[in-house]
Amino acid sequence: MANAAVTPKEPTQTAWLEVFLLWFAGISAAMQFAKFSVSYNELLTYYQAGPTWTGAAISVVGIIGLIFGVTAGLMAGKIGYRKVLLGALLLGATLSFIQSTLPSFEIVMATRVLEGFSQLGVVVAAPTMIARLSAPQHRSITMGIWGTFFGVAFALAGLFGQPLIAAFDLNGLYFAHGVFISVMIIALLLLLEKDESRFSDAPVPNQDSYWQKMVNIYRTPQTLLPGLIFVFYTSTLVSLLTYIPNFISSDALRPIMQVLLPLLSTAGTFLAGTLSQYVLRPQRVAQLAYAGLALGGLVLAQDFASPLLFSIIVGEMVLCAGLIPGAALAMVPRLARNSAEQANGYGLIAQLGNLGATVGPPSYAAMITLFGLYGLVGLVLFVCGMGSVFALLAARLEK
Repeated sequence: MANAAVTPKEPTQTAWLEVFLLWFAGISAAMQFAKFSVSYNELLTYYQAGPTWTGAAISVVGIIGLIFGVTAGLMAGKIGYRKVLLGALLLGATLSFIQSTLPSFEIVMATRVLEGFSQLGVVVAAPTMIARLSAPQHRSITMGIWGTFFGVAFALAGLFGQPLIAAFDLNGLYFAHGVFISVMIIALLLLLEKDESRFSDAPVPNQDSYWQKMVNIYRTPQTLLPGLIFVFYTSTLVSLLTYIPNFISSDALRPIMQVLLPLLSTAGTFLAGTLSQYVLRPQRVAQLAYAGLALGGLVLAQDFASPLLFSIIVGEMVLCAGLIPGAALAMVPRLARNSAEQANGYGLIAQLGNLGATVGPPSYAAMITLFGLYGLVGLVLFVCGMGSVFALLAARLEK
């Protein structure tokens, strides 16, 4: 008979320095997406591989998370979260330095596949460690901070990417990314405690096969429901950011909104962490977020003639959508019964999040092609209905 896990005492104080270091590690990993997105046109010109293959060089990183997200959660708990994090960052830095030499496109694609494993290791290990380094009164806030890492990475890449390319070509951009990750590795080695027990519970003996463990993860509501709430967010936000600007008739307002919308999404994610900590349970925050997104969609369907009013409504929708990942990430440590379930929950979020980002844009594109703005709104309402149902089920896990 298996012995119960020995759960370390909850920290009474949040290790803010280490939390922010782990957040920066997440930003450096998310830049594996952002650096190829911001340099897409230059990659297209340099390699002459065509839009399809060049686009695949961006998305293949996420496909690894789609396939191996849950597996990464299982392995991180077995190997040790600190080791997985540092190993993933070391792999990422090495691959960026290889890319900075501008090798053949085949080698670039191989490095992108491996970067998928690097990125996945970080997004499974880092939030689990942040949760264990956070005092209960700050945990939802730190999860909200963590949830902004993707948006912040794209904002930084948008701010510094083109100037780096202009000054040092593609080589400079990818080399700078390798240096950034290397700095994070050194900082974490110096400042992150080496004791792995600080980041996880004592392991519970488990004789289940690998496939049985996989099935159990999908059958466990504590790990599954946050991921299901998250998948509808990723399927929608990427699509809103991609397609909504095309409906803004003002040529002057459109580029402004293309910058403002990702910032609103990031602000919403951080706000969700604060709300989840001090005002509402994260499950309720997710319900309110989906309700606000649906309400914005219904108003948007009125097809206002004013581009400014249209943009304000879109901004409200993106802000509400941004609340969802903060709520889902805050939900994981709240629902999980041990660090293994936390890691599995984050692994499942990585997997289902990549699924949403993969199937969402073509689904929205098809609906827009068939029904225009009404097709987009209709799919938003369906997504909000499903997300609300899973948020309600998650709320029932806590009495």
